[in-house]
Order: sequence, then structure tokens, then C-alpha cells
Amino acid sequence: MRNLLFGTVFAISALVTVPTTIQAHHGVNGQFDLSQTIVKSGIVTRVRFVNPHSYVYFDSVNEAGETENWRCELRSGSLLRRKGWDADLFAEGTEIRIFGSPAREEPTTCYTETITFSDGDVLYRYGGVADDGTFINDADAIAASANQEEQASLDVPDLSGEWGEPVASGPPRPYGGPGGPFEPSEAALAVANDWTPEENPRFNCMPTNIILDYRFDQMVNKIEQTADTVTLTYGFMDVVRTIHIDGTFPEDIAPSLEGYSVGTWNDDKLEVLTKGFAPGFLDFVGGRSQSSLPHSDQMEITETFYIDDAGELVREYTINDPIYLASPYSHFDKAVRQDGQYLPFGCDDLTVEPDYAE
Repeated sequence: MRNLLFGTVFAISALVTVPTTIQAHHGVNGQFDLSQTIVKSGIVTRVRFVNPHSYVYFDSVNEAGETENWRCELRSGSLLRRKGWDADLFAEGTEIRIFGSPAREEPTTCYTETITFSDGDVLYRYGGVADDGTFINDADAIAASANQEEQASLDVPDLSGEWGEPVASGPPRPYGGPGGPFEPSEAALAVANDWTPEENPRFNCMPTNIILDYRFDQMVNKIEQTADTVTLTYGFMDVVRTIHIDGTFPEDIAPSLEGYSVGTWNDDKLEVLTKGFAPGFLDFVGGRSQSSLPHSDQMEITETFYIDDAGELVREYTINDPIYLASPYSHFDKAVRQDGQYLPFGCDDLTVEPDYAE
């Protein structure tokens, strides 16, 4: 295990869900930005086991080749000693790598989540040290922090977080947007008026499709990202999609509203192809109108997700349905970070009002 390289120092920041091991106490949230992660490596210069919080100090070389002296916060000295920590762990000259969160105002200060030593052993913030020097770490803490460190080390843009359109002063933009309406095929026109308003999925607590529901009614969506998957949980109708990174399509795809999505990172953009849809609707035109546009099980959707220079999450998409669209439909939408605003939809079906009469 003693094969980690500490010659190259790097820092990575990503908006991610904070590990459950991080607690909001003693003003931690005020001093540190726990929505960000950082990884720093260096050589220990000293350690101070003091109360209310201890600090380990180390020299780290930045991207400009300059040496900076960092300090990263630990738990209180009294607690650390009770857990078996001692200053010998951080003897001057010890090589360490710290994973944690950056300070909000101090550019060379961080909150420590894990410490990796040159032999590859990892000591977690809430871990202990046995008499023989063995590190004792809680299994749940290990799993949470390992997932966060993997996220921080991904060499791709971080899409994770909560995203939504700013709440407008008026109604949201029309679904068609500046790109114009769909161009229905002859087959679609033939069945355009075969639907009643009661069949509108939204009025029956059911999702409509992965394009419309993504931005419907300006709900906030949640994105969770790992090296292998990107999971989107829609704020509208609780739609959950999994994008399989660098995956392949199964030979037999069980048809569903969400379909099966495969994604590939290309030039900092996530390119996604989804197919395997169950027949459904692209839209109920006008909401309560009887004129609606269906889609077939042959529909395929391509999407490209990326963060633009303004920090907005852009989704460009193209819908192709050889049965019900006369030509592919392409458009885009944008969202801004709305961390802390996501809520499960929890639809209440009021199509049949309860009888409150006694």
C-alpha cells in the first residue's frame, strides 16, 4: 500500500453532497464551504492538538510552483487524544494528503475529512488509533468519504447538485420556446384529437416524458454523479433517470417512460442517447386541450449537458420519432444552481375529490 505519489500537489473543488460525517457545529458551516471538496498534499511542518479544534500544518506546492503553508482543521485536541491520536502521527517531514472542504475566506485553510499517509493508510476525521498504531474507522464514514473523494477526483465537469430555472415573475416560458412547436407527422395528425383532457398524465399524477418534465413548472431537479453514473431526480413527478457512463445498451430493454440512457464525456460535455421508451405523449398541447402529440416506442432522444461560462447548466436535445414527428425536433434549456431548493413532488391525485360530507 505504500505506493502513493505525493510529488504532485493538486486541488480539486466540486459541488457535491457533503458526507454525513460532517457535522454543522462550532460554526463549521460559517468558516468552511462544506458544499465544496478539496484535495491537498504536502509535507507536515507542525501539528497543534488544542481546543476547540486542532490543526495540522504542511507545506504544499501550488500550480505556480510556489510553496504555501496550509493548515487543516481537525477535531478538538482532547477528543483526538481520547481516540488514540498523538503528535507522532504528524512528525515534521511526514507526507500526507488531506481530503476535505475549503475555508470560505482563508485561501490556505481547510476542513479535514480524511488524511492519507505515505504508506497508503487512511485515517478518517472520526476515526481512532489503536495501541498498536492501527487505524480504526467507522464503516459508514469510510463509504461516504470514499464516494466523495472519488467524485472530487473525476477528471470531468461536476454536474452534481440541485438545478432549476429561476422562478419567473410570470408564467414559465412556453414549452416550445423560441425553437417553435413540434412538426407532427401525418400519423400524428390522424390521431391528434383522439385524446381527452382526462388522459393528460399530469392530471393523473403521472409523468409525461423526460424532456417536458425536466423543466415543467420550474421545479428544481437533483443530480448525483459518480464515475459510472449520473442520476437525475426530477422535481416534477419524482422522475428518476440513470445515465450509464461509457455503458452499452442491453439487448432487451424493458420499455419505460424514462427509457435507457447511455452517456459519454466528450470535451467537457456529457453526450447522452436514450431509447427503449414505452409509447406515450410528447405533449398535451395547451395543457387541457384534446389536441395532443403522442410518441412511439421508436422514439430516440439525444441530449448534451454542459456548464457554460456563466455557470448555468445547459441541456441541448433532439427528439427523433419516425412515426409521429415529420422531422427531428431540437431545442435547449438552461438551469442555475438552486442548492437546498429540491423537494420531492409527492403528487396528490385530486381527480376524484374525497367526500367530506358527514
